[in-house]
Amino acid sequence: MSAPIDAAAIGALSDAQLQKLLAAAIKSYAARAEASDEPLPALAPNSEVTATEAMLVVSAILKAVNVQVFELGMWQSWSGR
Repeated sequence: MSAPIDAAAIGALSDAQLQKLLAAAIKSYAARAEASDEPLPALAPNSEVTATEAMLVVSAILKAVNVQVFELGMWQSWSGR
């Protein structure tokens, strides 16, 4: 069993540190997803992440990498993911 994440410590990170942490998490998730034959859920069932929180992060990520929602939909249909 993994140790709980210290939300207060994450909240104390600077914007730059949080961006680096998010980038590292994205790269790690992508590598595992690419290496797996099975879909890898992005969040645990009990993560308590709301739809609004998820949309804020996903929208910011898409904007950061200059991808439109339409392009995401096309990629999903082509890749089967």
